[in-house]
Amino acid sequence: MIPGDHKRAAGAFWSRTGTLSAAFGFLCAWVFMLGGCSTASTVVKSELRPTGRVANVFSSALATLTETAKDPLRKKVSVTSKVASYPPLPNDADAPRVRRFIRHYAYEQRETMRKYLDRAVHYLPMVQEVAREHGLPEDIGYLFMLESGANPEARSPANALGMWQFMPATARSYGLRVDRWVDERLDPRRSTEAAMLYLKDLYGMFGCWRLALSAYNSGENKLNKVLCAEDASEYDEICSSPRLKRETREFFPRFQAMALIAKNTGKYGFSPLRLKTRKKDHEIVEIRKRLSLKELAWAAGVPYERLAEMNPALFRKVTPSDGPPFELRVPQGRSTLLARKLETLPTENGKSHIVHIVDRGDNVSRILRRYHVSRSQLAGLNPDVNFRRSLRAGERILIPVGNKAPTRKDAKRDRLSLLH
Repeated sequence: MIPGDHKRAAGAFWSRTGTLSAAFGFLCAWVFMLGGCSTASTVVKSELRPTGRVANVFSSALATLTETAKDPLRKKVSVTSKVASYPPLPNDADAPRVRRFIRHYAYEQRETMRKYLDRAVHYLPMVQEVAREHGLPEDIGYLFMLESGANPEARSPANALGMWQFMPATARSYGLRVDRWVDERLDPRRSTEAAMLYLKDLYGMFGCWRLALSAYNSGENKLNKVLCAEDASEYDEICSSPRLKRETREFFPRFQAMALIAKNTGKYGFSPLRLKTRKKDHEIVEIRKRLSLKELAWAAGVPYERLAEMNPALFRKVTPSDGPPFELRVPQGRSTLLARKLETLPTENGKSHIVHIVDRGDNVSRILRRYHVSRSQLAGLNPDVNFRRSLRAGERILIPVGNKAPTRKDAKRDRLSLLH
């Protein structure tokens, strides 16, 4: 742990300097004091809540300096370069916990693992390409299989969403749009870009892939608190700590087991992965008003299903009228046709949802029954609500229209207001 005077010095330094070069110089001394990433890494247990863009400067510098320290002849990568050099993931194939989870996924949960592999073939080439673009090891791409079962629409009870299981606040901090119209956690490419930035930051914070990936599961602050509580600085010191949830303790060995199976499918009796590489086949058209995807598909002359598949972030199948323009993906060669017809398309003016104001005693199950909606519909419109927790009186819950309307008595009692 950095002593208190070092923390104060760091804060004073940052307040006096606004330049990237000065920050980089300070970081050089900091990193060499810590040492590089090894089997068990030294960790700085200070405040861990930097913003995405600033933190990536530090994580890029840390990765570059770590590798340079190991190999002095290695050419340094500029901290402002798009690609920094990050060390490979450790190989724990012979570790007892990893071997146990290999048996678990290859035999006990064989059908589940087969489903994960079948889904992964659609996205793995893209994920590994993005990892390479960020200088990360390709194998880190297998992480989305553990996070979501390679399902881009996976949703947790706490409202983490997408193949990388981002919570709304974390998603926004890494540049994803999450609101009542657009949820880019559902977009495989954009969410993968955000996940790679987050992983780079976690490596920058902890200097070790074992700790960084554990923090991806638990959250960086939670893992840091455990390191402080255990007075530990190495993964091996906390990997069995009862202060961590079992899910986090098992996260890294489970990840390694899945990655090993995916890379050696034949060895474990699975079919070879026939990866499906997709080339860029779309153009962008900026949409500034509320239009249905069906109208847009008609105007562009493409099947509705294809346009919806190309724009998974539009979970309500309607472009937003507020916020920044929505960058609609259309098939190659269709942008000119759509742009020509755009002004003639009718605006969607119908009521899209109503607002339920939570009363004392309300709970999620009661709301679902009253409005005849599914939990996923409710969660989609309310990304910032954790439906695993109790609702607070006065909280506003958006309800999609088009379901059975509540009675007049319910409307009066629940103080409904309309949103257009």
